[in-house]
Amino acid sequence: MVGLKIGLDIGTGSVTAAIEGKGIVLSEPAVLALEAETNRVLAAGEEALNMTGRCPDAIKLVRPLLSGGISDLENSKLLLRTFIERICKNKIFKPTVAATMPAGLTNLEKRNILSCILNAGAGRAVLIEEPLAAALGTGVMLDKPYGTMIVNVGAGTTSVAVVTMGSIAVAKSAKIGGADMDEKIKAYLKDNRGVAVGKLTAEELKIILGGAEIRDESVVAISKGKDISEGMPMFFEVNATEINFAIRECIDEIVKAITEVLEVTPPELVRDITDDGIFLCGGVAGMYGLDKFIEKQTGIKVKTPGRETEISALGALRTLTEEKYLQNNGYHFVTLETLGVKSL
Repeated sequence: MVGLKIGLDIGTGSVTAAIEGKGIVLSEPAVLALEAETNRVLAAGEEALNMTGRCPDAIKLVRPLLSGGISDLENSKLLLRTFIERICKNKIFKPTVAATMPAGLTNLEKRNILSCILNAGAGRAVLIEEPLAAALGTGVMLDKPYGTMIVNVGAGTTSVAVVTMGSIAVAKSAKIGGADMDEKIKAYLKDNRGVAVGKLTAEELKIILGGAEIRDESVVAISKGKDISEGMPMFFEVNATEINFAIRECIDEIVKAITEVLEVTPPELVRDITDDGIFLCGGVAGMYGLDKFIEKQTGIKVKTPGRETEISALGALRTLTEEKYLQNNGYHFVTLETLGVKSL
C-alpha cells in the first residue's frame, strides 16, 4: 500500500494542495498563530490570518515562507505539517509529495525545502521548478518541440519560463510580487496621506483598486486606518490612480523579468510564443489590466488560463502520475534517509 499523492504549491503568501482523484483540497494563507511562550500551534491558514493586528502579546503570528523558499525552518515545518495532517487525516501511510520551487534556487535552499516537507510528514518528496508545474497545470501540450511561455506572478516571486518538449529551456525568477505591492501601498499612504494601515487593508485596496493600467479617478474605496499625526482611527478615501502610482514600480519589474527572458530565448521559440501567446497565472494574474499592459510592452498576446492560483499545485500533482516529466528534467525523489538529515 502507498500513501496519498500530493501536489503542493508552496508560495510566500499561500499553500495550495491537490491530490489524485480530487483535485484541489487545500488553499490557505501561509500564516501560523503560535503560543509565544511554548511555540504551540494555535491556528494556521485563514484562521491565523484573520488574527493579524488583533493578537495579544501571548500569541505571535509568523509567515515562515519567503519568496517561495524557507526563511524559518522550524515554523515552516509546523505550517506544512499542519496542512499535510489536515489533508491526510488518519491515513496510515505517509504521502508522496511533489512541491514547487522557484527557478534558480541554490542546492542549500532546495535541501531546506525538502527537509521541511519530509519532517512535516511526507514519506518521499521531489521538487519541481514552479514554471514547469504551472505549464503542466494549464493542460498545454508540452511534449512537442514548441515553445510555451509561462509567467507566474505570486505573492513573493515572479517566475518566467519558456518550456519546450516537457522541459524548461529558459527561466528567470524575480523576487517581486503581490506582497511587495502591499508594502508599496502602505508606504504611499503613510508618506502621502498621513495614514497608517496594516497588511490586510493594503491587500484589500490592491484587490479593489489595483491595476497595471491607469483607471478612472472616480474608482474609489473608503477604508479605515490610523491618522499618524493624531494617533487616532480615521476613515479615508483613496482612488485607483493613487494605487496605480504606488505599485507602478512593481508592475515594471514584472514586465522587465518577462522581457529579459524573451531577450535570451532562441528565435524559433520566440516565434512559437508570438504565435501562441504568453500564459499568465498566479495570485496577481487577475489584477485589472495586467494582461493588457504586458501585451502592450511585449507585443505578444497574453492569456489567463483560469484557476490561476491552482494550476501550479495541479501541475505538481501531474508529475506524480506522469513521471516522465520528472525523469526528463532530472528530478529525483528523496527521503529523510537519502537526504541525509535528522528529523527536526
